[in-house]
Amino acid sequence: MSEQKSNAKRDELMDIQEKYQKLWEEEKQYESNAEEGKDKYMVCFPFPYMNGKLHLGHAFSLTKAEFMARYQRMKGKNVLFPFSFHCTGMPIQAAAEKLEKQLKEHGNPPTLPGPLRNEKGELLRSPTQYENLIAMDIPADEIKNFTDPYFWLEYFPPLARTDLRGFGAAVDFRRSFITTDANPYFDQFVRWQFTHLLEQKKAVFGSRHSIFSPKDKNICADHDRSKGEGVKPKEYTIVKLKVQKPYVPTLENVKLPDGAELYFAAATLRPETMYGQTNCWLAPEGKYGAYQINDKDVFVMTERSARNLAFQKYSPKEGEITCLGEFEGKDLFGTALNAPFSAYESIYVLPMMNIDLSKTTGVVTSVPSDSPDDLAAYRDLQKKPKLREKYGLKEEWVNLPLVPIIRTDAAGDMAAEFYLKKFKVGSQNDRQKLEQAHDACYKDGFYSGVMIIGECEGKSVQEAKPLLRKKLMDDNLAIPYFEPEETVIARSGETCVVALTPQWFLTYGEEKWRDEVLDHLNNTFHSYSQMTLDELKFTAGWLHEWGCSREFGLGTRLPSDEKYVIESLSDSTIYMAYYTIAHMLQDGVLNGSKIGPSGLKPEQMTPEVFDYIFLEKKFEQGEGKPSFETLDKMKAEFEYWYPFDLRVSAKDLIKNHLTMCLYNHSAIWGKKYMPGSIFANGYIMVDGEKMSKSQGNFLMMKETVSKYTADAVRFTLAQGGDTHSDANFECEGANAAILTIHSFMELIKFVKDGQFRNDEKNDEDLVFDARINLAIKNSTKAYDEMKYRELIKDGYYEMQSALSAYRIAVGDDFHQGVIERFIEVQTLLLAPIIPHSAEYIWRELLGNKETVTRAAFPVANEVDELLLTKADYMQDALHSLRKTIQNDTKNICKKNKEFSPNRFYLYIATTYNDAQNSVLEVMREVVKSGAPIENVGSFMKPIKKSGVLKKMNKREGKQINAFVAERFNVFEKKGIAAFESNAPFDELAFMREKKELVMKGLKCDHLDIFEATSDNLPDDNRAKRAQMLKPTMSIAQE
Repeated sequence: MSEQKSNAKRDELMDIQEKYQKLWEEEKQYESNAEEGKDKYMVCFPFPYMNGKLHLGHAFSLTKAEFMARYQRMKGKNVLFPFSFHCTGMPIQAAAEKLEKQLKEHGNPPTLPGPLRNEKGELLRSPTQYENLIAMDIPADEIKNFTDPYFWLEYFPPLARTDLRGFGAAVDFRRSFITTDANPYFDQFVRWQFTHLLEQKKAVFGSRHSIFSPKDKNICADHDRSKGEGVKPKEYTIVKLKVQKPYVPTLENVKLPDGAELYFAAATLRPETMYGQTNCWLAPEGKYGAYQINDKDVFVMTERSARNLAFQKYSPKEGEITCLGEFEGKDLFGTALNAPFSAYESIYVLPMMNIDLSKTTGVVTSVPSDSPDDLAAYRDLQKKPKLREKYGLKEEWVNLPLVPIIRTDAAGDMAAEFYLKKFKVGSQNDRQKLEQAHDACYKDGFYSGVMIIGECEGKSVQEAKPLLRKKLMDDNLAIPYFEPEETVIARSGETCVVALTPQWFLTYGEEKWRDEVLDHLNNTFHSYSQMTLDELKFTAGWLHEWGCSREFGLGTRLPSDEKYVIESLSDSTIYMAYYTIAHMLQDGVLNGSKIGPSGLKPEQMTPEVFDYIFLEKKFEQGEGKPSFETLDKMKAEFEYWYPFDLRVSAKDLIKNHLTMCLYNHSAIWGKKYMPGSIFANGYIMVDGEKMSKSQGNFLMMKETVSKYTADAVRFTLAQGGDTHSDANFECEGANAAILTIHSFMELIKFVKDGQFRNDEKNDEDLVFDARINLAIKNSTKAYDEMKYRELIKDGYYEMQSALSAYRIAVGDDFHQGVIERFIEVQTLLLAPIIPHSAEYIWRELLGNKETVTRAAFPVANEVDELLLTKADYMQDALHSLRKTIQNDTKNICKKNKEFSPNRFYLYIATTYNDAQNSVLEVMREVVKSGAPIENVGSFMKPIKKSGVLKKMNKREGKQINAFVAERFNVFEKKGIAAFESNAPFDELAFMREKKELVMKGLKCDHLDIFEATSDNLPDDNRAKRAQMLKPTMSIAQE
């Protein structure tokens, strides 16, 4: 990462930053109250988790809300941007306990287990909790305090608030708070919310399978994980393959409980295919064991899967495995099994080389008629006697005929055979091809397959699957089995399992509730991005029962069952409503330890009080109860600000928090207060690499601001990106931003100190003024659509480019009114992005008394499109013609070193040629048809289909391709007008009128201008290259 190249300029910006942050706080610029009759705008941001300091990822997502809040304030709205701090859940408590254990075992400071990094800075081991705190610049003598989880709640939230102020966040901190029962006011609010969810039976009690941390003895929700966020339990069917006697020698040593049977536990997602079993697979070098499941069953499986089952009520003692023997897969080959539904009385255990022991049970039942993987491995054993000999396999064990079970139109009744041939799979070692065959075969079978065997014969596979699974379980031939879809690591460091746990859960996905959410998404909601909307709809559809209670961690106790704590994704769904009254209850005291302006104590905030404020329900006053005067003020605040207008978040919260927010608003308020819009963005990278502590590029908000200034960081983040794709923070770009902002201020000083003409505007003044109007128009659109990268392009770079063109045209002979309008407009366009510098310019350089944060956002006058079209044409033409002169001069000089052109001939085409007109007609028709237009290819396909290109030679084809691409670029800016057959102005007359300007731009003393199709031209070949709006030139020496 590069260092700043100019500390003096950075320090000047830093002084401005500190001055105006202090002034804003003194002026209470961002404290907002309800103002009846004034348009409002409420924007909010998911409160960050307080197990550390804020980092650049927080800053990036925050800017999306921050820029919009400032923009809407400049549009004249009453804006509320509150911010709070999340402390609910296991991570803080787990970290505190881990630290306490480390200090007890290794001292304070602890004896560390070797160096953390090598000489290259690469991580050698995971840092201890002590080292994590030291890395946050926590003083060593304070670290012992962090063994108390509630100390974290006192320490980090105030630091975060300070960092936000240092970033220039336009936040009303009177409304800030922390979560958990450490804040009795918010605790009461969450209890009120769950009282209603319980009354509506949207929060119910039961046992369900959840991701679980054995070490923490608690469900491990997304926010409790260091790895595996979003991973869900995946359900399999364990089919019980009964071991037949006599046992192979290895199994004879397993001492079974009296009356118990031994089974191989084969996990499958396709119980309907069990009719086709011909064998069972094990990994030759795989580690297996015999695990007691209950009094009657002992399963052969991996230890990992047995551990999962032990937490699903399949173990003599819950959560503990009982192993009766351990062995490798190769020791069990040749075991005879009785397989449910199989056509054969006995099938045998055989080797498969590619079994993934990190998934399911490590025991795979084989259906080679319907599984390409099984058939490839089965054929390898049939074809390779030496392989059979290696593992002591009898030939008859691998020669059972395949059993057809499913028929599809594409593959017939031997799907595995069909797809092995289709993808040219030679053996089980052709992994890539085999994966393709596997996916295609399973997709075909599931969506198109029909059963041709068994009691579900004639039914579709989709119909048969649940029926046959149920039959297997009803007949005690199978059990359900769950495990995490992928590895999940709790923040305590524990590898998680899936456990069947008694708990409270929210009934997300219930049909009526789900449809209310989808109706809002489809009809009244704004998402800024189709991808965000699609993901919200998808999540609203698949989200179902969500465990909302925990027995461990910080939070609010469930009203109906004080044994449980409400988990972190469930107490953070409607807290935005609490913002509307938080300042009256807490007045910025984060833990609510001081009574706020309302004078109400936490115990006075009963469900009936919240019902009156938020639900318009009746409230009976009495001794010790709040007055109507106080409650009506709170009620007025809520009804003024709600619903919130915008919520900003990184995209990862779509699949949980953001969708749950919609569900819970629907549950509490129905349609009335559903959220207005949600903006979701990607993650932030640093210099093109993922931000990572192990890489040493994990940037904290405070340190980054200290290094580059808040405005430079904000400017750089604005350019990072606005889509779901990951954005990039370029450190060199942040350095450059310091210079950019400083140069802008110096330019304004130059203009303010200058004396300029104030006469009637000439053509160059009018063009520059029109470009200012265009910048306002485009910048307004960019802010409205939350496209901040576009905003920087239009509001800064395009305006600077317009200024450069103006200076080329007029030198420093500016028009006073136009140049002053330029600096005012650009200051205002950039004010939401670089507020400190904009405030300095606005107050100190431009002499305004009021803050720029409440200045009116610029309004564009009507943009003179024709004037700008002519100006763009002239700029492009001069650039192109200068290159022509340069190239022609260079080429002629190769033969005549004395050549120096003094005659210049300009050729203007006044019409498009026949081919161009034919292409334009096709392009117009494409637009009129309403067909989706994604890129230039959307036009090229219809053009090729029209036959226009068939009569062209290669050079003409290239010219038309270039023409289409050029017109498409114009189309993106001006729409269908780009495809008009006539020029928007008389090009020949315009160039003759501007002849002196052209000569000045080309630095020539003699210029002749011709219509390109005229007779007796100086260079007919060069004239033929002219296209409408693309003049050509030839040169000569006389």
